[in-house]
This record gives sequence, C-alpha cells and structure tokens, in this order.
Amino acid sequence: MAGASTIWVNGDMSEQISDFNGEYVLITTSNMQRIPLGQTLESAIEKLKELGRYDIAAQLR
Repeated sequence: MAGASTIWVNGDMSEQISDFNGEYVLITTSNMQRIPLGQTLESAIEKLKELGRYDIAAQLR
C-alpha cells in the first residue's frame, strides 16, 4: 500500500496493521482484505477487541 506506514506485522507476515491516510487498517496479506480500525491507536485497540483479536491488541499497548 503506497503511502502507508506499517506499525505491526505478525510473525509469519500474513497480517499487518498500517496507518493509511490517518486511519489504522488491519490487512490480511494473502487476500489484501482491509478492516478499518479507527483513527487513533486507542480506537484501533478497541476495534481489535470487538473483533476478538485480543492477541494483536495486547501487542499494541
């Protein structure tokens, strides 16, 4: 994704979180599925928890 800053990548690089135009986005790299997480790190963590991704949320603290 041009213009995006990657802020998190999992161990096998199949998922990443990028800051894309001021919005945090969870990206599944195998199919480039994008899930918007919010405009702040705090809102991204809350959205990850709503999605059941406590594993990622814990790493972003």
